[in-house]
Amino acid sequence: MAGAVSADATARIRLQRIVDAVARQESRLAWGAGDRPDETTVLITDLAGGWIPPGIDIPSAVTLLEPGRRRGDLEALLGDVKLAVSHTPERYVPEADEPVPTSPRPRHAPEIEELGWELSSATLHRDGLPRMAHTLAKATSAGTGVDGPEVEKLREYLDDIGERVLNAYPDEIDPDDVGNWQLLAAIEALVRGDRTGANYHLAWFQASMASISGQR
Repeated sequence: MAGAVSADATARIRLQRIVDAVARQESRLAWGAGDRPDETTVLITDLAGGWIPPGIDIPSAVTLLEPGRRRGDLEALLGDVKLAVSHTPERYVPEADEPVPTSPRPRHAPEIEELGWELSSATLHRDGLPRMAHTLAKATSAGTGVDGPEVEKLREYLDDIGERVLNAYPDEIDPDDVGNWQLLAAIEALVRGDRTGANYHLAWFQASMASISGQR
């Protein structure tokens, strides 16, 4: 029994370090991490049913939720886990005693064929998106390159829409704002050459839009 208690305490400390690592980056969101029976560790936020927004360095030893439209609190989103810890918005997060290794790999999603074409199509005449979003999506997909000032403007738009969503979180979020944040995040990732990140954000956008359409 003493060994089991010790193992449980060690696992809880590990999960807490993972949650604290992302909460330090964005403390306004609720975060959760849990160990599943298959020994994988899942990391979630309740934003948009589990989508991790851009600008968050993801701990390398976690799995993220597959793109999809979900409802529920952190416990429901975590699902079947043996042990879990969470962060509530604005809770004090202590300074890190040691860095947590991070990686872009957890932002994996089913591969979108014709990623550039799909992103260009999604940004065409999309309400709430600046016109330059579609222009940059097309240019980046075609490999023609983009200008530095355009990239800076894109990142300003990305920051602005992110702040709008976070300021409305958790109860007054506009799903269209979340969708635009996902699209701008996909474009910005593609500009940086991060196809994994671009695929992740666009896959979440597509999953959310498909679910909304199915409810109409």
